[in-house]
Amino acid sequence: MLELDKKEAQIVQRAIQSWQRDRLISDEQAGELQKSYKVVNTDWQTLTLYIFIAAISCALMAFGSLVLDEKWIEIIRKKFSLTDSVIALVFGALTIFLCYEGWRRNKHQPLFSFNRELFWLLPVLSIGVSVVYLGKSVNYLEGNYGAFWLLATACYGVLGITLHSRLLWIATLLCLIPAYVKLTYFLTGDAAYFLGMNLPCRMALLGVLLTGVAWILRQFKVYAPIKDITWSGGWLLLLISGWLISIFGNCGTWDEWQQLRQVHLLQWVIVYTVLCAGVLLLGLKLKDDLLRDLGVAFLLLDLYTRYFEYLWDFTNKGLFFGILALSFWWVGRLIERRMKQGTERK
Repeated sequence: MLELDKKEAQIVQRAIQSWQRDRLISDEQAGELQKSYKVVNTDWQTLTLYIFIAAISCALMAFGSLVLDEKWIEIIRKKFSLTDSVIALVFGALTIFLCYEGWRRNKHQPLFSFNRELFWLLPVLSIGVSVVYLGKSVNYLEGNYGAFWLLATACYGVLGITLHSRLLWIATLLCLIPAYVKLTYFLTGDAAYFLGMNLPCRMALLGVLLTGVAWILRQFKVYAPIKDITWSGGWLLLLISGWLISIFGNCGTWDEWQQLRQVHLLQWVIVYTVLCAGVLLLGLKLKDDLLRDLGVAFLLLDLYTRYFEYLWDFTNKGLFFGILALSFWWVGRLIERRMKQGTERK
């Protein structure tokens, strides 16, 4: 008998019901198919995920202690008289070996596993070291750090798509953000504005671009998790940036923002509220749970932020926290109802 976890069983059940409605299979055949599998408890998968998250966290801390401190690399460099460019080449060669080893593992184990995905942390770190020492060898092109962040982004992106790695693609998006920020500051000579936009506005633009790229990727046969990660990351970046814009507007400096009256930011507040409501409605229309949940979460965050900005000095604090408690209860009730509906469908 086929053993499936809860999510897989839901997909199979929906497929059987659809075939049954369309008269592709008889009621007897549908009954036989439903008896051909059983749902197994997959709580161990959640535990495994937490363990691997802990492993990644420890690996990053170890990397920070060993590599970012540079002591052991400096010791090796002095002992063997290595230059920065040679160290970059050594770690570049190590990256090639690690990627080949990861590709070989993928070939022999095509199904996703946390163990296999964790392996990609090694090339992520080795690429980082290689790019850092490559930058050192050319003095970061007179302070153009963004170019090397962009180089690392390109390396992660190409490898993530080629090797079908979630972790490498997450590294791509995380690396793209500082690359974008550093390049805009380099092009303006560290000025507060780039094309008339402060930092939050620039980040919102990047969020829009990522969302557009994700929409385009959905039209092509690309590794599915890459589409989902880009889609999620783009919307999350857009909503976080929009929230910051609703607070700071397009102010370039702290002093400029302090001298600005809150009423002058009301237009940004309205735009952001409409954005959150739009994301919520879009999630409902597309039946996208992620967009729906992001819309609800940031709409609540928007309301609470507006309270602290406009009503904190004029409203009873007990009333506010009472409303806060009711809103969290309402969200919890919605989640509980959703889980109950999912259980009933099984």
